[in-house]
Amino acid sequence: MQKWFVALALAVLIVIGFAAGPMSVVVAFLSFWVTLYLVWAYELGFKDTWARYGLHRIKPPFWADENKAWFLPIFDDRLKVVKAAAVSLLIVAFSLMLPVSVVRIATLIVLAWYVSEVYRAQKATDQLDRARFN
Repeated sequence: MQKWFVALALAVLIVIGFAAGPMSVVVAFLSFWVTLYLVWAYELGFKDTWARYGLHRIKPPFWADENKAWFLPIFDDRLKVVKAAAVSLLIVAFSLMLPVSVVRIATLIVLAWYVSEVYRAQKATDQLDRARFN
C-alpha cells in the first residue's frame, strides 16, 4: 500500500509541474514536509518531533535502506499525511488562481499563526509537566 501512496504523490507532483511550472513542484514538496512537521509538532512539540522520528540521523541518499527506519513511522498516521498533502495542494492551487505575492504573504501569515499555536499548545503541556515534578 505504501508504494501506491508514493506513486500517487509522484503523479500529483508531475501534474503540478506541468500545470504550474517546475518551481511549483519544489514549493509543493517543501510545503508538504513543513506542514507535516508542524502537524506532528502540534502534538509532540518541536524538539520531541525532531527526536522521535530521528530526523537528525537521516543521511543522504534519502532513499537508502537505513533511512527507512526513520521515514516509515512518519507516515503511520495517514490523517496527518493527508492534511499535509491538502495544504500543499491548496498553496499551489491558490497560486494558480491568485497573484503569487498574495499567496506568499497569506502562506507566511498562516505559517506564523500555526507556529504560535504549536508554542501555545506546548506551553500548556510544559506548565503541567513542571507542576507534576515540583
